[in-house]
Amino acid sequence: MTAKKRTTLGRPATIAAPRETILANAAKLFAERGFEGASLQDVAAAVGISKAAVYHYFPTKQVIYDEIVIDLLKGLRQHVVERLDKSSDFGDQLRQLMLAHAEFFESHYTEFVTLLHGFGGLTRNIDRGQVNARDEYEKLLRQLMTDAKESGALTVGDPASVTRGILSMLNWMARWYTPGGRMSARQIAEEYFELIYNGLRPR
Repeated sequence: MTAKKRTTLGRPATIAAPRETILANAAKLFAERGFEGASLQDVAAAVGISKAAVYHYFPTKQVIYDEIVIDLLKGLRQHVVERLDKSSDFGDQLRQLMLAHAEFFESHYTEFVTLLHGFGGLTRNIDRGQVNARDEYEKLLRQLMTDAKESGALTVGDPASVTRGILSMLNWMARWYTPGGRMSARQIAEEYFELIYNGLRPR
């Protein structure tokens, strides 16, 4: 079976890295105004191209949002995997994962706020690409929790519940975190780790 080719509309944008540029500007607008508060025309104006040029790459505003989230989650997983030392003990691996997550969050703050706006304000079916990217990242931490439980290294009840709790703490920073504030995202994640690890260590 051959892959279905996406139909493109409008003329290609005469800018460097048009796809990435459109997504970056759209993320800023969605983070500032919310998904509903920013139109495709607003996105086009922010990039400095025509609305028709935006349509050449993305057929709808929803597709732009979906692509922002998919790129974010895939990039997050790659960043964390590159910083995870599987030869270290489970406590160290959990710390490495949480700190790497926080580092990526801080450097992609706008996209995380966009993600939060979308999940918090849209009543829709989540795009399959988003679900797959989310599940692949969640699987990384869930496997770590499962292995730690089976080895007795950490006291983990349900690995899935613990995983979602940890990720909720990290992701929810987008609601209140201030870039350049008193504490960096990494410092906050360090405190989160101490809280979680002290609760999971065998007594």
